[in-house]
Amino acid sequence: MESHLRAVLFDIDGTLIDTVNLIVDALDYTYRKHLGIALPREEIRRLIGLPLSVQMRYLDDRVSHHPPHEVMEADEMAYYAAHRDRERVIAEAVEAVRVAYRKGYATALVTSKNRAELSLSLPKLKLDSFVDTIVTADDTERHKPAPDPVLKALERLGVAPEQAIYIGDTVFDVGCGRAAGTQVGVVAWGAHLPEDLRAAQPDYYFETPADLLAWIQSLPVIESHAKTEENAFRIGGIRPREVGIRGDSS
Repeated sequence: MESHLRAVLFDIDGTLIDTVNLIVDALDYTYRKHLGIALPREEIRRLIGLPLSVQMRYLDDRVSHHPPHEVMEADEMAYYAAHRDRERVIAEAVEAVRVAYRKGYATALVTSKNRAELSLSLPKLKLDSFVDTIVTADDTERHKPAPDPVLKALERLGVAPEQAIYIGDTVFDVGCGRAAGTQVGVVAWGAHLPEDLRAAQPDYYFETPADLLAWIQSLPVIESHAKTEENAFRIGGIRPREVGIRGDSS
């Protein structure tokens, strides 16, 4: 199957950057403050991979009042921003993106973050010159596990689903890629538990970041499409400045 690949799509949170505990803490803070509800950490962890707007509505049926969703979103993002020094880039996973790009594969980041959330994390990845397009929660009406985010990326890249793989860390990523018709790969170091990921039956399971990098390194070079860094963001995607990023101020 690898010989037919023309595009490699990556999730961000939990896949390229370790944000799991920070996101859990930010959601826990928000739920406690506005709803007076403390959830088990494993329950919160399973919400990672859904858009913030969905996460804020997760407990609507457990409270008697109408939750202030927009205020909750702002508070969650403020908590995250105040503690973003806890983010840890997963170096080998990020290098896998660079290697895929250099080998000539179309590359994309497909995230459930909205653009405002993404602006807090994207600069640390230093992938400006290695990604052809980025799809955020603001770019589609339906979100993971619906296929729309991956289909949007493929539309921008001009690649058929059967020529692509989507790699993420949640069952929502598996559902999204599979519904879009791509191959799917999961990483074991992210938000969702290994038993949940294996039960979703992905095409590829990467135990460590080194395993992911080694697999990308094993892919054949697409000679006629091998790219230089200057070619990045050429295919209808958003540039870093379009998500409000001008450099990492952390």
